[in-house]
Amino acid sequence: MKKVFRKIIILILALVVIVGGTSIYQARQLSAVKAFGDLTVDFHTVTAGDPIFVINNMMPGDSESRVVDVTNSGTLARFVTVKGIKKSETGNLSTVLSIVVREGAIDRYGGTSGTGLKHLSDFFADSAGPNGVQLSILGSGAHTAYTFIVSFDTSAGNPFQGKQVVFDLTFGIINGDNLVINEVYYQPDGTHGSDSPKDRGVYNIIAQNINTGPGSINIAKVKVEDLCKIIQKNNSNINNNISINTNTGNNSASGNTGGGSVISGAISVIVNIFNSGNINQASCGKKLGQNDEWIEIYNPTDHKISLKNWKLVDNSGAETIIHTDKKVPAGGFALISKDADTWKFWNENPAALKVELGQQIGDGFDNSGDHLILKNPSGQVIDSLSYGADTSVFNPSIPLVPLGSSFERKTPGFDTDTAFDFVTRTLPTPGN
Repeated sequence: MKKVFRKIIILILALVVIVGGTSIYQARQLSAVKAFGDLTVDFHTVTAGDPIFVINNMMPGDSESRVVDVTNSGTLARFVTVKGIKKSETGNLSTVLSIVVREGAIDRYGGTSGTGLKHLSDFFADSAGPNGVQLSILGSGAHTAYTFIVSFDTSAGNPFQGKQVVFDLTFGIINGDNLVINEVYYQPDGTHGSDSPKDRGVYNIIAQNINTGPGSINIAKVKVEDLCKIIQKNNSNINNNISINTNTGNNSASGNTGGGSVISGAISVIVNIFNSGNINQASCGKKLGQNDEWIEIYNPTDHKISLKNWKLVDNSGAETIIHTDKKVPAGGFALISKDADTWKFWNENPAALKVELGQQIGDGFDNSGDHLILKNPSGQVIDSLSYGADTSVFNPSIPLVPLGSSFERKTPGFDTDTAFDFVTRTLPTPGN
């Protein structure tokens, strides 16, 4: 199931211009190290104010390279992208210059990467789109170096001698433009509360049993609430037979129900008949109906978003409506659970918004596989996913995680509508 109103965007910051409230990182160097937003970009091999690449009159087989250091000083992982900005060119030189973007020993673009051989002209075209060229995920506090290698094709002829191409690099990050499901914790372990009643073997339907006769077994399936009472009634039909040895008036009685008296001739015989059913009662207790599963929502935009009347749907098909008017801040997280008791088991980020639904999501997340759909107040699907045996959204779906683990997006806000956006968190990270 695809999203509506969701696109992956990248906005360009040229010098001090900010478009749409999202900062992007201009590679043209204004000082030795320049910081924009969470990224610090160091073009230490280029003189301040000069273009990143000036390729002029290269010989076949020659190459030029630039190393760019990037540090993520923010608290969230980011997906780094790059754009090639052509400043000038003569003689279509970019069509015979190959380019490789390398991180360590890994080719991220061109070379041995999945993109295959790329010419500089391809780089300009590929990076002109809204997402630029995607490089790699950079974790919070992490640093990496990207090496840009431009080479002159050994088979290029004389027509390209004395030609020139000048270009800059623009770095950025990828963000979404609406709320996304960021983390799902669907099978709590013993130290983090209780799983959904369904996964603990407690039925959530009511069944009427009418089995009768000797040896009949009736099983009551009940709907579990926070506090419930199970009442089982066994109704007995009793036949009362009276035998009178001395028949003074040809009187007899049989098949009587209820209390009564029988008078036989001159001898009065009083028979009291009492009929009753057996009643068994049991209290379920609050723990039986508890569900400590939770989900995390992330807001990648530059404005707060109210959760009022947003809807969550699992494979039961039931819509669970968020009634609170709490607002997820820009770049912030919301933790959604049945009630506040769930958070006594965690050291969650106190800055995260907490939303208590007062009920579980649908019939609870199935441990063998389930899906989760996030709808806006108008009923439009904004985000969706599936895991385990449920392939209704992703096929292949997100793999099952071990007991007590969660699955989480590799990068908050980055979404390709595939299971590959998610990784297993052996130690879940609510609110981070």
